[in-house]
Amino acid sequence: MGAGLAFDDGLNIVYGASNTGKSYAVEALNFMFGGSKPPEAIEEAVPYDRVWLGLRLPDGSEVTLSRSLAGHAFTVFPGLVTAPGDDGFALGHEHDPKSDTNLSMYLLRLLGFGRKELVKNANGEKDTLSFRDLAPYLFTPEEIIIAKRSPILASGQHIFATFERNVFKLLLTGIDDSAVTPSVPPKMLAAAKAGKIELVDEWLAGIDRELGEAPPSREELVEQAVRLEESLEGVRSDLAHAQDRLDGLVTERRRTRDARDETRARAADLELTLAQFATLDEVYVSDIERLQAVEEGGALLLAMTGHECPVCGAPPDAQVHKAHVEEIGRSHGAAAAEIRKIRRDRADLAGVILSLRAEATGLRGREASLVEELSDLDASLDEARPAERDFRRRYERFGIEQDRVNRLLDLYRRRDRLMVERSRLDVPLPRRKPGEKAATGLDGPTAHAFAQVVQRVLEAWGFPGKPAVSFDLERQDIRLDGKERSANGKGVRALLHAAMKVALLVYCHERGRVHPGFVVLDTPLLTYREPLRSRHGALSADEQALKDSGVAGRFYAHLARLSEIGQFLIVENSDPPADALALANVQLFTGEPDDGRYGLFPRRTGGQEAAPAS
Repeated sequence: MGAGLAFDDGLNIVYGASNTGKSYAVEALNFMFGGSKPPEAIEEAVPYDRVWLGLRLPDGSEVTLSRSLAGHAFTVFPGLVTAPGDDGFALGHEHDPKSDTNLSMYLLRLLGFGRKELVKNANGEKDTLSFRDLAPYLFTPEEIIIAKRSPILASGQHIFATFERNVFKLLLTGIDDSAVTPSVPPKMLAAAKAGKIELVDEWLAGIDRELGEAPPSREELVEQAVRLEESLEGVRSDLAHAQDRLDGLVTERRRTRDARDETRARAADLELTLAQFATLDEVYVSDIERLQAVEEGGALLLAMTGHECPVCGAPPDAQVHKAHVEEIGRSHGAAAAEIRKIRRDRADLAGVILSLRAEATGLRGREASLVEELSDLDASLDEARPAERDFRRRYERFGIEQDRVNRLLDLYRRRDRLMVERSRLDVPLPRRKPGEKAATGLDGPTAHAFAQVVQRVLEAWGFPGKPAVSFDLERQDIRLDGKERSANGKGVRALLHAAMKVALLVYCHERGRVHPGFVVLDTPLLTYREPLRSRHGALSADEQALKDSGVAGRFYAHLARLSEIGQFLIVENSDPPADALALANVQLFTGEPDDGRYGLFPRRTGGQEAAPAS
């Protein structure tokens, strides 16, 4: 059984009892947009291991992101799904501006940001924009929305302040800092220069050590290199001829050996066949002898026909087996005919045997000739190999010497380059003007224009009085009637923080700037808390005045009117006004097992996957 939230276009409200998973949903959303920290491990989430987030992309298509609650990479599936398929592709969780195979660059390119460079310090050094740099303008948890620090300087760390200023400037102007040329402070330049000089001197000393105490002059080495090249060319030609002769002999030996083996095998086959034919001839002789005996017996029986029986003396007319005379005659004739046929076959066999014997004799003679030829080739190879080895050794000796000479010449060339670099480093450093810094941050007119949009938002929410909003470039925060935002009570700070986030979306829409198009605010209407039950205590005077003004209803109504330009998720503990419930997609977490929806997670979790957003 999944734990899911379905979001509509425009205004979405999740409210209800504490400890029902509202803040967990905000954390899960942030996590699914590349946050490195998984949602807080709570008991209700133990049976779940994966988060699914459905997105509608700028081109209108829909995809689903899937990520393990343990963190790491994402899988993207086409369409809105809550189960893995075969058509997904992976995206890394770490920002890499040189690749589109990570979630950060995937989202930035879909939005139209692409690869943007922003200055990160006064020296003009730059980093590339990551989608996580936009996250503070999209996800505002409760502890951040009431904080005194500027919503723009979200990290609260001084070392990141310049970069965060320029992220805000990029959102408002659409201009990054790719045109800024980095500069280095004189002290750093001097230190870097001294370090380079020291390094070059070390390299020069190392080359001098390799050259030795009394190295040959460059001119001597050049002359030696020319002579070595000429010698190498001559030896290379001799070696090539020797190698060609050796290769030819080896090839000829292989061909002769193959011919010998083939001849030997053919002769052996013929001799085997002749032996078989000799056996067949013996069979022919035996058959002829047997048939001759049959023929002679038949002739004898035929000769006795018409005479008295030699056994019993019966006269011819008293003999009772006269019918067999014809059969004896037929047998006698058949034996004679078979003898003639076998004699013809034997004569044919004799001719074949004679031919095969001649061929076998020729093959044995060719085999002997090939054996003699192989012996000659072996002798030639024994003669050619030492010559080839000698040429090869000479070539290798010349090559080693040439490598030594070339290495020394290369050392001279490297030394020349280092000496040129050393002379460049001796040039005095250019003077930098006092206080000169890379031009970064928001300009006054743009900051004023943004402050006016914040003022319009507050007026639409019915903020008490006639709020005059200005932008403090130094603090990177708004002032209300000249008063710093941080000087107000928690509830007022929360509402002003929310106004800045909503105003940024409105500003970007009106001026055609890029914005992801959604805002998530956790407890922006903190002023409407119950003092006796809230950990934030009793209302201050400015909070009480804000609560008495009835801002809540107009707050929700205004966000509902902005449905065409953005999507809003408001998480609250207090009940929204009745009118607001009719304007939004509302999820109420009762915290009661038998009264509506208990919370983000079912009272009894039986599934294995969590879907805090879809």
